[in-house]
Amino acid sequence: MKKNALPTKRSLILALTLALSCSIYGQEETDEKPAYDGLQLKVNDNWKIKFGGQVNAYYVLTAQKEDLENGVEKETFHSIRNGINQVTFSASPTYTAESGLTVSSTFELAFGLSNSGVDASSPQNRGFGYAPVEIRQAFINVTTPKSGSFFIGRGFGMFALDAIIFDQSILGVGANYSFDTPRNTTLAGIGYGYIFVDKIAQLNYTTPSFFNKTSTLSLGIYEPFASLDIYGAFGNAFDFTNSPSSIGVHGKFSFNKPFKNGSFYASSSFISQEIADNGTDADLNAFGIDALVKLNIKGLTLTGYYYTTDGLGDAGLLFGPAIMVGTEVETIKSDGFYAQATYTIPKSPVTLGINYGSSRVQDQINGNSLEFSDSADRLTNSISYAITSNLVLKSEYTIQSRHRVFAPEANVFSLGGFFVF
Repeated sequence: MKKNALPTKRSLILALTLALSCSIYGQEETDEKPAYDGLQLKVNDNWKIKFGGQVNAYYVLTAQKEDLENGVEKETFHSIRNGINQVTFSASPTYTAESGLTVSSTFELAFGLSNSGVDASSPQNRGFGYAPVEIRQAFINVTTPKSGSFFIGRGFGMFALDAIIFDQSILGVGANYSFDTPRNTTLAGIGYGYIFVDKIAQLNYTTPSFFNKTSTLSLGIYEPFASLDIYGAFGNAFDFTNSPSSIGVHGKFSFNKPFKNGSFYASSSFISQEIADNGTDADLNAFGIDALVKLNIKGLTLTGYYYTTDGLGDAGLLFGPAIMVGTEVETIKSDGFYAQATYTIPKSPVTLGINYGSSRVQDQINGNSLEFSDSADRLTNSISYAITSNLVLKSEYTIQSRHRVFAPEANVFSLGGFFVF
């Protein structure tokens, strides 16, 4: 393998960003280009079709620890499955007019490796089982030379998008459910440092680059989420409410500045919507804001992320947004962060990484006030070996504390890899 063919961690992240079509919200390209421009079929001067995606597969060993207080037994689970990402495939027909206007439609499918699907009550693996298929994204993106770009359709949102993209476990495993059913996805840092961005039906506008082509601003509206009523504030615990009547709003600012031997990237996003209340007249709203910074100097990349929310819930959007305190319904506050460092050894295909993340929720009732409960923490160490610029072997070891909704305390080991195209 030629030395100049060895990829950096950032080139792999950029390739993933293209494959997941996440660059639609002002995610500026960095100074390092992807190792390739994807698979393309050029029909004529105006039309082409781009294909992209990734396949990842891991052996995962989850050593669940005993937690008598919450009825959890000590047990070990083995599985061969996806990490946080399912297998994905996307096709993007693109039309470019003589004026420079570009119109593209992206259709992305997500496939699970496990026969057990997503229902944790089902048997783990059974004869005549089938792996689920999801239409994960389907959208139209219109880009003009001078007026910015417009997005409409179903795709990943803005709030917490960068948190998951730049998590070193984006094509790995990270924290894990420890049910015997693999569920075709792990948690990575969801609930352990950030809230899942999720797929949203939305309509957005992104400005052209400004501040010497370093910055973009995106604003949009989206179909709001019904809330998962974890605390029974609007009826029964773990039931979904009705959907809100008003539209949701979100936005994002991105800044990217390359410099000699590196680059600096920063972003901040927000999300806001009404919380549906099943006729209880609670009149509550959800709001969240976050910030991410990423500094790359040669082979070293340092990333920091923080979020805070009021009424947005925990781990998933609108998962447990409110709680009964006495006779009143109050919104739940949550916050979290992660700090991460990755280092690609010079003239080597090896990248080392470490990530520590933590989330907490204000869900403990003390008299007539709310207090934060114990945080959910995870520490993930990783080592990656790049065979080529898009074929990578990867191993992770994660120590995770209990997450009150998603996972018990456990140690998670994974070994496998991914292929990005």
